[in-house]
Amino acid sequence: MSVRTFLLAVVFAQGVFAQGLLPKSSVQQIAAIPSTSAATAAKGETLTLWADVTPNKNIHVYATDKQGFTPLSLKVVPQPAIAIGKVTYPPAEQGFTPGIDMMVPLPMYTKPFRVAQPITIAPSAKSGDVLTIAGAINYQACDDRLCYPATAFPVTWVVTVK
Repeated sequence: MSVRTFLLAVVFAQGVFAQGLLPKSSVQQIAAIPSTSAATAAKGETLTLWADVTPNKNIHVYATDKQGFTPLSLKVVPQPAIAIGKVTYPPAEQGFTPGIDMMVPLPMYTKPFRVAQPITIAPSAKSGDVLTIAGAINYQACDDRLCYPATAFPVTWVVTVK
């Protein structure tokens, strides 16, 4: 099987995974540590949920969907007690992907980085409530030989309402 055929198969598989027809890979090519700008927050207060992401050794994760790759994204599960703001990502590096015949630089992450997700505590939240906020870091990773199926890394944060 040629490298080009393999990459086309990976792109096809991504589409199948994205449609939920097959389970995503459970092999993790990153580590992620969730943290918050504050452990407690008042109603109406905005705080930031962070995910400190570290790709495994010799791994890169994509910051773009060019060439059919799944870009890294942070998704927070909506709940009535919070309003979710716009996530911010750091600038990506330019790198090259294995197996693509033409040397096209693509935005990717190879070093540790932080993703930031602002949230605002809803006015309807009750003082003393402990909010468990769930999310996932969706991404696709490659090493210097091959690309892995898109997968998700679950993350959770805990915030107490003042």
